[in-house]
Amino acid sequence: MNVFALSGILIGTTSTAMAVLMILIGKEKLHHIWGLFCTAVAVWGFGAYQIATTSNIAQAELWWRITHLGVIFIPILFMHFVSEFLKLKNKPFIVSLYTLGFLFLALNAKGDLFIASMRWVFNQFYYDSPPGIFYIPFTFFFIGLVILSHYILWRALRTATGLKKKQIQYFFAGMLVSFAGGSLSFLPVYGIDFYPIFNLFAFLYTPILTFAILRKQLFDIRLVLTQFLVGAIAILLLFNFFTSSSFFEYAWKGTLFVAFLLAGYLLIKSVLNEIRIREQLEEALTKLKELDKAKSEFLSIASHQLRAPLTAIKGYLSMLMEGTYGTVGEQQKRPMQNVYDSNERMIKLVNDLLNISRIESGKVEMKMEEGSVEKILESVVQELQVKAHEKRLDLVFEKPQSPLSLFRFDKEKMRNVVLNLVDNAIHYTEQGSVKVQARQTAQNTIISVTDTGLGMREEEIARLFQSFTRGETGNRAWAEGSGLGLYIAKQFVALHRGRIWAESKGQGKGSTFFVELPLA
Repeated sequence: MNVFALSGILIGTTSTAMAVLMILIGKEKLHHIWGLFCTAVAVWGFGAYQIATTSNIAQAELWWRITHLGVIFIPILFMHFVSEFLKLKNKPFIVSLYTLGFLFLALNAKGDLFIASMRWVFNQFYYDSPPGIFYIPFTFFFIGLVILSHYILWRALRTATGLKKKQIQYFFAGMLVSFAGGSLSFLPVYGIDFYPIFNLFAFLYTPILTFAILRKQLFDIRLVLTQFLVGAIAILLLFNFFTSSSFFEYAWKGTLFVAFLLAGYLLIKSVLNEIRIREQLEEALTKLKELDKAKSEFLSIASHQLRAPLTAIKGYLSMLMEGTYGTVGEQQKRPMQNVYDSNERMIKLVNDLLNISRIESGKVEMKMEEGSVEKILESVVQELQVKAHEKRLDLVFEKPQSPLSLFRFDKEKMRNVVLNLVDNAIHYTEQGSVKVQARQTAQNTIISVTDTGLGMREEEIARLFQSFTRGETGNRAWAEGSGLGLYIAKQFVALHRGRIWAESKGQGKGSTFFVELPLA
């Protein structure tokens, strides 16, 4: 039995099995189309076997015509399958393809318009060569339709996810071992006597795609391709072994075959381990994303639920302290002020949590309008003067020598950024001053907040703008806060396409925070 006959019986047997499988368990239109495709491939396979085993020219011509009953409809049924798989609305196009298919089928029935003659090739069997006049457009039709269907799949692959993405990857893997090799079978028709050796691997096509269609969970495509590569090389080595002509040749070819099987096993095992580790990492990442999403949802819901009662507490406390409900004694004022301050800190924390939930869900709205950053700085410094005075700190805004140019920014968010920076500077400074400055270059506005406070080390600065993070010195100090302010400030600055960073010469040497915003 020659290789062409062996490939034919393999293709015919596997494709028939896949067609029967689709008939038995297929429930969808997609399954029925694929069953017909497998039937067409089976006709090609069994026909090739008969062609490869006969030396009678009349029988060879008959079997070539029978084989083309399948060959003609292989690209048409595959395009129909792709259209159904991707839910494409192209029924007129599919109908026109079947019309052309039946036209080619009629031309194939008899005469020399499709199959013109037979030619003895490779000293083994007859080939339908040279072609009839209509066989040439059929060849372009076959190859063009295969390319078009895979181009459509490739475009779908770019946006596909999950199971569908893996299925398309399997389709391409199958294409490499079938259409790519099977299409070379046209070469002898046109006098290019290239032996159809690649047909030997085409039997894998229908099982690979049937597996991809029916399975809800697919193995990693790299594993399939590795197994295919190892299997294909092993088949070639085994075939090479049986063609040996001496004991010595049997010995070294047998040794090579066994060594390759061992190496192939180790290769597949390593790929399996890599895939297993990657799947574990992907599973962990998925769970992490779910937890992160749940955290963001919880923060959003909890913050909204807390905001209303905290606002009410603030309102009633203000009225009590102002004497709306009667005179408040000096002895009660201090505890009430402490409660009010604690409530303010809680409101700030709730607002920070709300900001984080909006940032992480991508729901931050930017209200860009032209304004003066100097006014923002003056307002913040004025607001925090009382707090600085309580700590006996000098809080100074050094105005630039000439007014800064107006530019577009979100005033509320930039005020939040500057407020956080100045508030932090006051918190982390025991004595000395906090200085706020602003200047402009040709492209940017640069805001700086400098303090004479606790200072930081390089490693502290590196993680300073992460959520729920503070400098190590701050953790040991009396400073209040959740560690969210700088993280939120960084996100707000990033939304302006700017950057924020900190500099410090070390612990006890103060710090300077910079915000750089583009003017355009």
